[in-house]
Amino acid sequence: MCFAPKFKISVKQLTKKVFLFGRLFYYQGSAVECPVCKHSFRKMLPGGFHADVINKLEIIGAGYRLHNICPYCLSTDRDRLVFLYLINRTQFFNNSNRVLHISPEPSLHRIFKKSTNLTYLIGTKYAEGSYYPAGISFFDLLSIPYPDNNFDVIICNHVLEHIEDDIQAMAELFRVLKPGGYAILQVPISNKIEKTIEDFTIIKPEERHEAFGQFDHVRVYGPDYKERLEAVGFLVEKQSPYTQEWNINHLFKYALNKKEELYIAHKSPNQDKTK
Repeated sequence: MCFAPKFKISVKQLTKKVFLFGRLFYYQGSAVECPVCKHSFRKMLPGGFHADVINKLEIIGAGYRLHNICPYCLSTDRDRLVFLYLINRTQFFNNSNRVLHISPEPSLHRIFKKSTNLTYLIGTKYAEGSYYPAGISFFDLLSIPYPDNNFDVIICNHVLEHIEDDIQAMAELFRVLKPGGYAILQVPISNKIEKTIEDFTIIKPEERHEAFGQFDHVRVYGPDYKERLEAVGFLVEKQSPYTQEWNINHLFKYALNKKEELYIAHKSPNQDKTK
């Protein structure tokens, strides 16, 4: 007797696969390349929020971008910048690293969770109606439930602009980072203003969208963002493949935002480990 294999796939899964195939067919080409999934396309997908304040203040890392999202893995220009930094400027994928990833980006999460050299932990604050990957821990960034000096690397991108007491959140990230470790702490930022703009009396989503560029943001960071990080103990450097040598050929193919710089926040190796 011959038994034919049985394949079970839901209508939703089938629809998703058909849609992905159609998207990849439409965007097939070689003009741009995603370093995360290694696929090439004729262009990236557009994506992002529209808001007048984003254009007015030229907020970097925010707004609608024509060449933003990878058609295959859905990495954004921000995700690709972080990934390129990790593979070209660090030993992230070579050393045994204990990593905390806050509100993980799906494209990066898929890569990191498969990396055998990483002890990879993910966490976020629970929000009703949101989808979360398996294994995620729910906690408030104002009180991270891990011991001092616990992680070699922390990745926390586009989170702090959602938190009113961002200084306390920064202090907590500093506390759980090991001496000699580093954190990648990206936020939307404007160089058109001298100091960070925030107003906690603005609570309505539509008013926050108008004031800060997104319905759930509570501020627009200015150049003093670096000083805020330094105030809790971090040693901060800014990194960009456009101003520093990352040993990347054909950089234009990765569809990055040329204006975006990475904020790399280090904890001194000489930091008192008892603190």
